[in-house]
Amino acid sequence: MSGDCILCGKCLEVCPLLRATGREELGPRAKADLCFLLGDDETLLSGEDVAKLAGLCLGCHRCKAVCSQGVDVPGLVAALRLAHPDFKGWLWKTWLTHARELWSSTSLAAKLIPKNFQSEKFGPFLKMLAGLKGGPGLEPFLIPEIFPDTYRGERMLLFAGCTANYVQGRWLVTALRLLDGLGIEVLPGDFKCCGGGLSSAGFDVESEAMACKNIDVWRKAGKPKMVLFCASCLSSLGGYENYFEDSEEFISWQRSLMPLSALLREATFVVSEKASGKVAYHRPCHVDKADSDYMFLHNALGNRLIVSTSRECCGFGGVMRLGTPALADAVNRDCWEKLGTPDVVLTGCSACAAQLAATAPNEVRVGHWLEIIA
Repeated sequence: MSGDCILCGKCLEVCPLLRATGREELGPRAKADLCFLLGDDETLLSGEDVAKLAGLCLGCHRCKAVCSQGVDVPGLVAALRLAHPDFKGWLWKTWLTHARELWSSTSLAAKLIPKNFQSEKFGPFLKMLAGLKGGPGLEPFLIPEIFPDTYRGERMLLFAGCTANYVQGRWLVTALRLLDGLGIEVLPGDFKCCGGGLSSAGFDVESEAMACKNIDVWRKAGKPKMVLFCASCLSSLGGYENYFEDSEEFISWQRSLMPLSALLREATFVVSEKASGKVAYHRPCHVDKADSDYMFLHNALGNRLIVSTSRECCGFGGVMRLGTPALADAVNRDCWEKLGTPDVVLTGCSACAAQLAATAPNEVRVGHWLEIIA
């Protein structure tokens, strides 16, 4: 797959890691070339060197999206991570596969660690863990006024995602209230994690098991529409193609995925007097081209939405955040240079919300866009 690269350079233009560091050896094309060489002779690099290479990818998939040859550099890196597992990968797998047991307790524990005991290397990561559980959150200032009848009476599944299910219950509550306002009946469904974070880290067996479980829930419910409010979960579920034997069923699955913000497109909202003055929007790497979250906020907030990112990545990076935090921080700084210092930063991705909240300037508050809805 890496041998199909024609050196056009499109991937270099969109790689957040390359843009933040200026180091072309960290870009997608260099990784593709190296993977091609390793395919001929795996002894060219030691296992330790390959593991280091595998840690230098954010998994944003921007390069894959623009590649005319279909080269999947994040997929190649994931394969390297699978072939050369290390402690960071094991830690990441444990964190995701035991989210129900670990996330809430770990977040509470991180809050108890004094700042003077937090190293410069892991301080931001601990702050992100502490913020998972959430604090007071954002002050709600967007009030639903009129709900359309477009979907009234329909029955849909809700894929809330791990963050809303285990540590940010207010997101789930708000989403359920909005669906109720739309007149949608939410069907029961015991979903697993979307599996995206595991797949990018090279844990194919675990991610496939989660994907198959989620597909089974959808089938047993009668293959209805499925509502999501996390851009990364939406992207992960949309990439389940390899888990369907029938292409027609996969197309049906893709068409069933509905961003919650798209369902609210015809709803009317009123901005209350408590509204924050300046609002920014962070566009997640894994959002689709339409970006219904941005369109919803743009229509609802108007001139209050002063800036939005487009090329910038938050710097979360999954397993890369554990292995090379300095590089992840460089990407994060590039993102904040674009955002500036608004009163509030909103996003539609749970990972982006956690990462930006942990690295935000003191006067800036960060949250999922669901938090501003009263």
